[in-house]
Amino acid sequence: MPDVQITIIAGFEAGDIDTYEIAPAVLEIVVDPERGHAVNDLLLDHSIRGNFRYTAEPILDRFRIAIGQYSDLDRIEEALAEIAALEYDEASYNAIDVYAVRDLVRELRQQREETIARKETDTIEDEIATGVYGGEY
Repeated sequence: MPDVQITIIAGFEAGDIDTYEIAPAVLEIVVDPERGHAVNDLLLDHSIRGNFRYTAEPILDRFRIAIGQYSDLDRIEEALAEIAALEYDEASYNAIDVYAVRDLVRELRQQREETIARKETDTIEDEIATGVYGGEY
């Protein structure tokens, strides 16, 4: 039985100047196929309240979560912790550590804040360069 694997496959990106929001980060979660339906149910519940999208592979052992600028990272952390708990095996202690989930979400939170700040700076610099702020100096 494989452990839960959670991987950041795409980080947040500032994107182009014409796009208001930053490009979402994407997580990939791989679970034991026997747990696929339970994970799908957890993600469905949390995605509605957490403002994030997810997709499931047909075999239901691989999921992708798109985390946007306004997604609730606390809700995502809850979902990941619950998914990790599904895979917990007392005999071998096979599970992603709750602290690893917290660290991952903390990293995502920091990355998102830095990307938003970079996006805002890029937007201001573009507006200055195009003369939007022309006579205000």
